[in-house]
Amino acid sequence: MKLTTLSTLGLSALLFAAPLYAGTLEEVKAKGVLSISLYKEFPPYSSVIDGKQQGVDVAIAEALAQKLGVKSEIRLVSADENVEDDLRNNVWKGHYLGGGVTDMMLHMPYDNAFSDKVDKVKFVAPYQMEQVTFAFDTSKVGKQPTLANFTSAPIGVEIDTLSDFYLLEALQGQISKNIRHFPNLTQAADALKKGEIAGIMGPRGELEGVLSERPDNIQIQGLITPGLGRGSWAMGVAVKADNADLASAVDGAMAELVKDGSVKKIFEQYKLTYNPAAEPPVATAQK
Repeated sequence: MKLTTLSTLGLSALLFAAPLYAGTLEEVKAKGVLSISLYKEFPPYSSVIDGKQQGVDVAIAEALAQKLGVKSEIRLVSADENVEDDLRNNVWKGHYLGGGVTDMMLHMPYDNAFSDKVDKVKFVAPYQMEQVTFAFDTSKVGKQPTLANFTSAPIGVEIDTLSDFYLLEALQGQISKNIRHFPNLTQAADALKKGEIAGIMGPRGELEGVLSERPDNIQIQGLITPGLGRGSWAMGVAVKADNADLASAVDGAMAELVKDGSVKKIFEQYKLTYNPAAEPPVATAQK
């Protein structure tokens, strides 16, 4: 995640909005509202389009709330320097400027090694397996390119991401001179469609979202990535660690949504490839 500066308007909204706090399952049921943090300006997962919150994670959050018999209250938040900061700001402590925390946050890494580092939250409800892939211009690198094509052709990445770090070192650093950095994949996709770069490396879901409308010469396809230790990861939900009842309820609700095909339908609605988590979700949160 990147450091994002709050605008004056955003700062005012944060200071004067009614603060949120994470409730227990009983409190969530009593007030009839499940509050959820999602990343803002993060298509196709969560963004505001024509004044309305839209995206895969928005729809999943609403479906989870409905499963629990309550309404959803979604807060779109800026990414901080890293995921640990995002979790502190939005799940277990709150931002130092105020605003409180929400009951949970989606699009969080469901990973044992990472969860061992962050003991203030519980990671549950894996709902998607994300993977690194490539979008490329076939008129520049052909229909079956390899990484070697980008030793002579420019490739775009979102700055300070796994893709960025990988390409800097790939093929003994031969690609590094051709990397073009962008603040987000939306801008990288615009550059690709304009012919300013020959390819992009990034998460498949994000690339499919920002390139949902693309000319025939742009394809999205996996390439062999030698030296990349891990090219896929499960995404799930983060809940405050001491809120075991809510974590267990969210875990069970998500398992039902995955099993009955609801999550897959949401991905298909946004024209994204759906890859379920490597292991079928079960109730992992214990009291």
